[in-house]
Amino acid sequence: MTAIATRSAPPRSRQRGVTLLESLVAFFVLAAGSVAVAQMQSHSRLAADIARERSEAVRLGEQAIEELRAFASIEGPPGAHTYAAIATASTVVAAASGVARNAYRIDRVVDAAAFTGAKAMRVAVRWADRSGAPREVVVDSFIAAVDPAYSGSLALDAGAIPATPRGARGRKPGLPLTGKSLGDGRSAWKPRESGATAWVFDDRSGAIVAVCEGVPTTTLTRDLAADALRSCTSGGWLFVAGTLRSAATAPPVATMATTVRIDLRDGLYPAPAACFAEARKTVRFVDDGGLHVDDVALEASAASSGLSSWEETGDRFLAWHCAVATRADGRWSGRIAIVASGWSIGTGAADGRICRFAAGDDRASIDANIASAGVDVDVGAALPGRNFLVVRGSDPCPRTPPTEQHQP
Repeated sequence: MTAIATRSAPPRSRQRGVTLLESLVAFFVLAAGSVAVAQMQSHSRLAADIARERSEAVRLGEQAIEELRAFASIEGPPGAHTYAAIATASTVVAAASGVARNAYRIDRVVDAAAFTGAKAMRVAVRWADRSGAPREVVVDSFIAAVDPAYSGSLALDAGAIPATPRGARGRKPGLPLTGKSLGDGRSAWKPRESGATAWVFDDRSGAIVAVCEGVPTTTLTRDLAADALRSCTSGGWLFVAGTLRSAATAPPVATMATTVRIDLRDGLYPAPAACFAEARKTVRFVDDGGLHVDDVALEASAASSGLSSWEETGDRFLAWHCAVATRADGRWSGRIAIVASGWSIGTGAADGRICRFAAGDDRASIDANIASAGVDVDVGAALPGRNFLVVRGSDPCPRTPPTEQHQP
């Protein structure tokens, strides 16, 4: 009998699938993660929008304060941009495109009684973000009751002849910065650009060592050379200079006939002080890729100065300069006097009152020479910062910046 061998079939492999419960759990985990990511993106966009809107609100608040701070005068007619007109108010400003969805509301609250001579201000900038929630930025500040005419006069220093910083160009402090170096330790300068007189300074001592006449009126200080300085008288003089500006309510001295003299006293002098005055204006212009601010003669034009154009700032003033022949001891004493022509110096509403003040680094040296009644005593060096301000005759001389009555 033949035996038949048999093979047993291999066992089937068992397959496992995903149950319905597992699928639901995975679906819910994925959904929760997607919702969290979407919410995070939404919060990120909202935070970015709020940051941009807050920056814009801060800018608007600071701009509102600076616009009020830039008032033109203390008082004036209704509607004028004055300090007196600064009061509590509200405005609505449309948001810049792409910065925020809604407009900004600017509410300012002004307290005029909080401090003497100033107004306290709180500016609140309010808006609604993209979610509709209210937002707010608050900026606090103070605005001082200082007439811009006074503060501007100090800031502009000595106009055409600012005091030279110590050591600049190797010259003695007090020499005109625009003086033309002659290359031999001396500098030449015209006290009036359209005049025929030039002064020659010793760079080391700062004294005027020669007075030259017959200089061509078309020759500017920057073009002075030895051949134009032929008719010169040698000697010794001290340089005195300054500016005369007008407050908004005072006679415009820069457009009227005004001169300056020095009444010498306390000794014998070889000659009266020689003084020059010139009406000037301040201009802005772009040259060599940079912005420049300079003062020029009132009648000057951009073309006559070699420029294509300039912008006048509106500042007008009188620049004056004197050469004083000293006593035998090399000093002088006297009183600077403003001489009006076409307007009057007095205490009436139609008059002008002359106030004196010192500006910048010259103040300490200048005050040391002033005696009572505005008399300079025993001056032995250049005085480049003798500045004056004209206010309405019926107004007192301002205390800020500190000034004193000089005339009448």
